[in-house]
Amino acid sequence: MDRRSFLSHSGQLLVATGLAPRMFSENPMPEYNQTRSLSFSNDWIESLLVTGARDLPVDDAIVVNLSTSPIPYTAGAERGTILPWKSAVLRHCTLKSGDMLALLHVRQRANLGGVALGWDWYGRRIPQYPRGTPLYISSQDDIGEVQLDPFAAFAHVDSASSRRYRLKLNLWYTPEETDCGIHTGHQFLEVHTQVLGTGHMQKFRENKADTIYEDITVPPGFTHDPFFTLRSDATFSYPWHRYYSETDCIWMAIEMHPV
Repeated sequence: MDRRSFLSHSGQLLVATGLAPRMFSENPMPEYNQTRSLSFSNDWIESLLVTGARDLPVDDAIVVNLSTSPIPYTAGAERGTILPWKSAVLRHCTLKSGDMLALLHVRQRANLGGVALGWDWYGRRIPQYPRGTPLYISSQDDIGEVQLDPFAAFAHVDSASSRRYRLKLNLWYTPEETDCGIHTGHQFLEVHTQVLGTGHMQKFRENKADTIYEDITVPPGFTHDPFFTLRSDATFSYPWHRYYSETDCIWMAIEMHPV
């Protein structure tokens, strides 16, 4: 799907959802298929947030489920499901329902490094970050508060620990063979969706590369299982871990900050 087709389809969605400029003042906001661009959408990656999806056509996009309920979809007579906090690459499908989701589409690959020109080099935010590491972060879109039970959502066990979290999304970019740094200690729950290229999410026993004990390959459209470990009181901890790019990579961070 080329850029013109995707933008045309996005425009159709905006008209269908009452967000087109000429219709905004005339029609109340509909209950279903409310759509807006995410703050980091750009010439390389088209990024949309959709709430209340109903019979929503998807021509060619990574669909990321940002809710606690599965998203059923159809492809003609075939059927499938995207589990909560997971993703899939869909082409010519219809999303039957979905509480909240992101649609990501690679508009172009030429001059991919230009994506970082409007982003921050990560070392500007973290003074101790290695000066020679070319890791770049987009603006962050603060989606709002969500209510979820982290045990049910991520450990797949029954509990009664529903809590409020602030959901935030942003993109990352780094060129091939980049070690983004072993770290731990996040103060939020986090998973990542690969958007472009092939990367690796890796776990370590210590803050040393030769102590690696798990290496997860992340291809486009894949959201890895969480790295954090939940405690009985819903607090959490992370092992030493890092992102390592095999090729030029763009991925989306999905952060849930306790409220």
